[in-house]
Amino acid sequence: MPTITLRPREERRLLNGHLWVFSNEIGTIEGTPGKGDLVNVMSAGGKLMGVAIYNPNSLIAARLIDRNQVPLDGDWFRSRIQRALQLRGLLFPDSTTYRILHSESDGVPGVIVDRFNNVMSVQIAAAGMEARRDLLFDALMEVEGVEGVVERNDHQLRQLEGLPERVGLVRGVADVQQISDGVINYQIDPLGGQKTGAYLDQRQNRIAMRRFMAVGRVLDLFCNDGGFALHASHAGAGQVVAVDSSAIALRAVETNRTLNNLSAIQLSQNDVFSELHDRRAQGEQFDAVIADPPPFARSKKHIAAARKRYVELFSLALQVTAQNGVAFLATCSHHITRDTLLEMVRESLRRVRRDAIILEERGASPDHPVHPAMPETGYLHGVILRVG
Repeated sequence: MPTITLRPREERRLLNGHLWVFSNEIGTIEGTPGKGDLVNVMSAGGKLMGVAIYNPNSLIAARLIDRNQVPLDGDWFRSRIQRALQLRGLLFPDSTTYRILHSESDGVPGVIVDRFNNVMSVQIAAAGMEARRDLLFDALMEVEGVEGVVERNDHQLRQLEGLPERVGLVRGVADVQQISDGVINYQIDPLGGQKTGAYLDQRQNRIAMRRFMAVGRVLDLFCNDGGFALHASHAGAGQVVAVDSSAIALRAVETNRTLNNLSAIQLSQNDVFSELHDRRAQGEQFDAVIADPPPFARSKKHIAAARKRYVELFSLALQVTAQNGVAFLATCSHHITRDTLLEMVRESLRRVRRDAIILEERGASPDHPVHPAMPETGYLHGVILRVG
């Protein structure tokens, strides 16, 4: 097996639990490893750091798959999947809808897999896993109850690894599925919708917001398939407004509303910022406001511009939140940290001259576990505020 040896003292991050080796941390390479090959990773002092998948064309040059020398074969994939399944069985014992693999947190670097009942939806963002995709697909098909696997490999992270976009059915069948978060039912197309087909990361946050959406008026911004809006209607809100720029998303809200036999939800196809400016100008106030935008920071170079956009959004959302109302403000940008979110919330409150208290800090649902040495795996941050 080829060997990459780190520069002196560059092993410290790996010793602290991190699983990535960046290209500028490599001192020497023994052998001629190609894209996706397995390599030994050694410290400058000759200590084995682990076995990794290698990509000479990526900033993340090596991703550890194990601290010991192991083969990356079908048994390896099956063991990681079974371990992940055991955890999801503890988290959601009555469900067959959850994120089953959350990349490095579940020991499968660069791989995201969401389960929607009988269908597995896969995203791969590492060349070494792309090279072994058939082993992964076959192992997923062995999970009890699974009838099909689709790949949703149309995200920008693949560009960083030099991988082509690819979307389609790769195993079995993938019919439209009816899933549940334990309260609300949703109809999803595994080959349609956002990300892997649906947003599972806000599952627990929607339920956490129910207590604040049981009365009054609720505004769900960037509503997508209507998760928060549907929970608000089910909880008993007097009026629910769902806003999204996508007509497809709003049709999904209406489909899911009908599926759950809920009262009417007011749908608005509009740019969210324009919607908020208009409603602020009209003096409208809502008892609960949800601002859960798509990622504004796609890379580190976009953080400054994204920060301004988040502050603008949060400020507008706070201005249409009634006194003693509740606002849920969230960011799913990998490059926006929890501390940055709190700074943006404070800046937004100063800008609109409102007081607030934080009732809860929220993250992704527990089937999106965070690796303690890799903050990159904890991308979703949110706060529930009571606004004075």
